[in-house]
Amino acid sequence: MAQDEDAEDVWDFLPKRTSESTSPALEVPVSNKSETKSTDDPWDFLATRKAEVQARGDEAIVPEVVIERREHGEFRSEMGGASLKRRAIPMAVALAAIFFAGFVTEVVASSQMIALAGTQSLLYIYPLGGLGLILLGLAQFRFVDQAARLRVLRYVSLAYALVFVVALVFISAGITPIIATGLIWLLADQLNFLVPLLIWSLAGDEFNVAEGQKIFGWLVAWTYVGQFLGLGVAFVSPSILKNLDVSLTSLLIISPIVCVGIAIWLPRVLRGSHAAQGTAKAESYPESFKSAWGFITGVPIWRYLLSASMLSFVGGTTIVMGFSVGAGDIIGRDAQELQVLFAGAWLIGLAGCLAIQYFFAERIAAKIGIPGTLILLPIAAVIAGIVMTVGAAMGSVAIIIVAITVWRLPRWSLDENARRGALALVPDERRTRVSFIIDLLPVATGLIMAAPIVAVGFVFDRFWISSIIATLIAVAAIPLSIKVIKGWEDSLMNWRLRRRKQNRTLDFG
Repeated sequence: MAQDEDAEDVWDFLPKRTSESTSPALEVPVSNKSETKSTDDPWDFLATRKAEVQARGDEAIVPEVVIERREHGEFRSEMGGASLKRRAIPMAVALAAIFFAGFVTEVVASSQMIALAGTQSLLYIYPLGGLGLILLGLAQFRFVDQAARLRVLRYVSLAYALVFVVALVFISAGITPIIATGLIWLLADQLNFLVPLLIWSLAGDEFNVAEGQKIFGWLVAWTYVGQFLGLGVAFVSPSILKNLDVSLTSLLIISPIVCVGIAIWLPRVLRGSHAAQGTAKAESYPESFKSAWGFITGVPIWRYLLSASMLSFVGGTTIVMGFSVGAGDIIGRDAQELQVLFAGAWLIGLAGCLAIQYFFAERIAAKIGIPGTLILLPIAAVIAGIVMTVGAAMGSVAIIIVAITVWRLPRWSLDENARRGALALVPDERRTRVSFIIDLLPVATGLIMAAPIVAVGFVFDRFWISSIIATLIAVAAIPLSIKVIKGWEDSLMNWRLRRRKQNRTLDFG
């Protein structure tokens, strides 16, 4: 069909090529449609350009490459390991410092508590620890995602430092030393759990899912550095401080110093980063809880994961408490010997965790993925319960050390990696609150429920009964973990995992 000559030219927006405006070297000959071949090379201008560049030699200008900052949830096709580690260094150092202080304090406080009040005091300390985790978690629940996380971390760290100092003053003055020591033990337990949760949330903000798979294992390795240093100090300090005539409780000053240091240093080095951001939307407590709980109930596999985690931690925490009770009953109320035993048992477990992390973690994650890795913890809890039953029946310290090591190996290596990877899928605006439910609630439930289970052993003077109960509870977690594996792929398509662009507030210190 012939077109009207007066019709508007739809290609009029293109610049007209004229002999005055176009350099001969850049002209591209137009071939006739009726010709099968062109007598001129249409790509001759490239050869001319190449000759010009070669003539300039070293003076050739390399175009500047501009690297744009990623948006939240963006996947990159190329990510340099060195660059990721540079971004992660502040969080790695903070995790190492927190675990160093927390582990020294927990080992010293637990041995002091058993020496002062006996193993039955654990029946009160463990439930109080669980309730404390829940209450402090709820206190942070409303604002932990909406406020800039660095600001939250600063206030929380300073608050812990203040309470530590008050408890230390009570111990130094001899005022209710049992209560003050118990308080420090509870604070140390929270320092090993709540503060790292905040730092892991910072890492979740800074790294997307693909980056997290590369860097989270490296960050976990740094937690081992802090834990090894803390346990090493706790292990060797009794003999050193005894020769210097210095009390073991002097080590408790480490925690408030580290808390103040983290509160001042980390917000400074991370200001202006994605980790310094919070959501702009303010929510009430009911709204905050409804948002996080709605995510868990709305994505089916998270319900199963929460239930499996709660059962696993009830069984595993009973094993840990049974170890402390068994060690106290076998060794007695000698604080120095208890401290060396607790630190030594931890060091054995951490050595195994580090070996798993270095040699096997990446291959296991690649082979069975996040859901397959998450089932390893309930299986370990079952095996640990069986071993603890044997150790408690025989009264063997060596066997109960094996039992607690079996539980701790996946707890602080493979399971930790998998949980961090799973939580990285949660949208930024509710990640920390979901983490509080998925991570904090099982641990708190385990601390609360372990006490009545171990109390059964006290009543009948047969602690192997408590171990059998813990084993049966852990067995119930395995079918739920299998449901997580089967439903994992389908859950990734759930709309609640979609990340939304939001207005965010930056914290510059």
